[in-house]
Amino acid sequence: MNESPETPESTPCDETGEVPERALRIYARLWQFETWLRRMVYVELRALLGNNWSKSIQPNAKAFENDKYLKHMPTPEMNALSYAPLSQLTKLVGENWQCFEPYLPPQPLWDAKLAEIAQIRHRIAHFRVGHADDHPRLLQFLRDIDKGFWTFCTSYNDADPILPQSDDPVTLHFLPLDPLPWSEIEPRKWARIGHVDRSAVVGMTVQVLTRPWAAQTNRVDGTVGHLYDFALIVHDDRKFDYGRLLEATRRLHPNVVHICLDSFENALRVTIPAVLGSAEVIALMDELLERARSNVGRSRNPVASNAEWTAAEWPEYVLGPKDALTFLAPDMPCRFFNV
Repeated sequence: MNESPETPESTPCDETGEVPERALRIYARLWQFETWLRRMVYVELRALLGNNWSKSIQPNAKAFENDKYLKHMPTPEMNALSYAPLSQLTKLVGENWQCFEPYLPPQPLWDAKLAEIAQIRHRIAHFRVGHADDHPRLLQFLRDIDKGFWTFCTSYNDADPILPQSDDPVTLHFLPLDPLPWSEIEPRKWARIGHVDRSAVVGMTVQVLTRPWAAQTNRVDGTVGHLYDFALIVHDDRKFDYGRLLEATRRLHPNVVHICLDSFENALRVTIPAVLGSAEVIALMDELLERARSNVGRSRNPVASNAEWTAAEWPEYVLGPKDALTFLAPDMPCRFFNV
């Protein structure tokens, strides 16, 4: 029977009347925490180890294979961390503490709090009622780490140019594609000046994301703690065909940290670990740029999904425009976990 338009949409509590509301709230908060912890571990290990980031992760092959075996109900997850238990995530944090120290409480306190959270998680995972203070305790934990996770997320949208641009081989290689290159208008004072050539099919800017645990430097080629941040832009009412572009560049994806899609479909952001070295980064982006030029049009593909849906169909490294990791910046204060 069709519901009338006036029928209010049911809530999780309506659908599961016999389940304690506290259990649903705890599960939702644990989902928030663990999902964002995975993302933090992924980004920082990519910045530290490049393509070797997952070598220390004990693969959960059985869980992965069982998930992918059900071809009638596929899921997009491919990241090893998506199949890693919380204990392995926290072990990775402890083994690489220098990468996470800017975001988390002092390590002894972090470890003590995690012991409590792990027990709360175990209770919920095994459908036990739990303790009356489990939910308040979890909320307090999220308040304690809220600023750190906000710092992590906003630092991913706080890229800096390398100036002068000739100091870095990657930036120098792609400098002819920069629609408005930086110019030194006074000693040590830089600005973007000129006009944008809208006849160019694809323009590109190159900046660098320095992770909060790494030293700021202009010499990022081959160094740990830095990510090249590429922005590909099309002009003159052109649009990317994201679906076809992602398919055409699939073999390159293991080398990138993220591919970020834009709601207007006229921009594409790609982040790559600087530790890979300039030769590999340049070769990768040269090929991606060539594919991008072949997947641009003045009219939108009528059967293409929008950017958000396209991202949802791809593994974790493809981000849609509503993802906080693509837009939340240091000038946007907020409560990250909304607690």
